[in-house]
This record gives sequence, C-alpha cells and structure tokens, in this order.
Amino acid sequence: MYLSFLPNKYLISLSKIDVDFLYEIRLRTGYPIKVNYSNKNYYLSESGLTSNKIQSLICSQLDIDYVVESITERSIYAFNDRLKDGYITTSEGIRIGIAGECVFNDRKIQTIKNFSSLNIRIPHLIDGCSTKIMPFIYSRENLNSTLIISPPFLGKTTLLKDIIKNLNNLNIGSILVIDERGEFSAVKGENIDNILYSDKNYAFNYAVRSMAPKFVVTDELSTSDDWVCAKNVVNSGVKIIASAHSDSIDKLCQKSFYIKNLFDRYVVLGNDYFGQAKEIYDKDLNILCDCF
Repeated sequence: MYLSFLPNKYLISLSKIDVDFLYEIRLRTGYPIKVNYSNKNYYLSESGLTSNKIQSLICSQLDIDYVVESITERSIYAFNDRLKDGYITTSEGIRIGIAGECVFNDRKIQTIKNFSSLNIRIPHLIDGCSTKIMPFIYSRENLNSTLIISPPFLGKTTLLKDIIKNLNNLNIGSILVIDERGEFSAVKGENIDNILYSDKNYAFNYAVRSMAPKFVVTDELSTSDDWVCAKNVVNSGVKIIASAHSDSIDKLCQKSFYIKNLFDRYVVLGNDYFGQAKEIYDKDLNILCDCF
C-alpha cells in the first residue's frame, strides 16, 4: 500500500474508507489527527472518519518519529538535503511537509530535528480532467505556453499531470518535467524526461541546453527568479506549461514578479470541481472560455 509508511493503527482506520477521496492527513504531536476527505475536514478514528473530536485518534511523538523513519528508510542523514527544505516526497509522489526545530550554521539551515508536525498531501490522478482545456493548449500542431492558476489545494498539480499524459500520448515531441518536490515521479512515458529535486534556475538552463525539449512542464512559479527562468525558456523558443498560486488572474497580474505576455493561455481553476478549469484567457487576458 502506498501509505505503508504510516503506523499500523492508522492503516487499519484508513482501510475502512475509500482512499481515492483522501487528500491530506495532518499529524501534530499530542493532538487529534485531521484528515481532508473529498475536500471536507474530518478526524481519523478507530472506525474510520468522524466529525467528533472526542472520538479521534491522538497523534503521539512515536507516531511522528515512525513516519519520518519510514519515509527516510531509517537513514535521515541520506535524505537531509531534501529534509532541510521542509519536506520529503515518496516514490509515489506523496509530499510530506515537516515541521520541527531548524538547525542553522552560518545563517544557513543544516537540518530539521525534533519533528513535531507532518502534513501528508496525497496526489491523485483524475483521468481526463484536462480534456476540456487541451484544444486551447494544443491545436493544429500549435503549442501554447499555458499557466494554471488557483489557490492552494484545488488541483493544479493534478491537472498538470493529466496534461503531461495527454501530450505524451499525442507524440508531438519531448516533454521535460522539472519536478522540484518529486510530485511527478509517477508520471512517465516514452516522450517524458524528468529532472527531480532541482531548483528551477539550474533545471531550466540545464534542460534547454542538454535535453532539447519541445516544451517544459513545472509547478508553482512563485518568485521573480522563477518567472525570469520561464521567460528565458520561452525566449529560446521552447513552450512552457506551469502553475501559480493566486485567487484570480487579476490578483496575479498585480504581483511584482508577474511578466506580461509571457504565456499564451491562462487557465483559472474553479472552487467547485477539483482539477477542473473555470475560465480560460488568451495572452492579452481576453476570456476565451467560461467553462462553467
């Protein structure tokens, strides 16, 4: 089971629910275990899920330590480069955020110890969720650089995975996936090349020179450096498909790092349907499709 890094008592409880609708598990030492299930919040109990906090299982320090030891294969040192970034990603693409005591040396973080909280975010493949927007990304042998926009936890990464799958099936050229957190590690195909756990600056420059992709896919353009990297790739003639956190396209345009006319298409996700487009805009921010 892909959640086998969890303590057995958790697995017994989770066996009583349909894990296809399980999105997040939050563990905090000494507190009830919270679960996001089908975009609603519950507590984890011996009988499955409950809205009653009193019935919830309580997370212990031993539980936290067990999970960390499991995901690091009982060799925390070997995973330290990823650990000090505040998360570890499993081979199935499950990202586990880690909170605890940060250890610094010369103002640079060296590691995290005395773990106190874990945020287990469980990815999902929703087959066909990008079908509606694919004609706006690729049509008549024309690829459009595309930015997926939404607040956290509405399915940007899920949508990107389905886009990659569809582009791979079209067999129109090499796809380079820049995967900083390992969340796309399960997405593979004959046209897909993956760069794992690299910052965007190195990966973008390395990718264009050495892998000669037709287009690049990456998650979360969130800094000025990220946007400049994306601009350099587009200026080199390579198309890019990426995502960004924002409540709306208007708010995105107000951010200091936003670069006008960088993308040909902007896809805004809706609150009601996980991984589904609400609106699609062209490069001049004219609406092309009101999907709901």
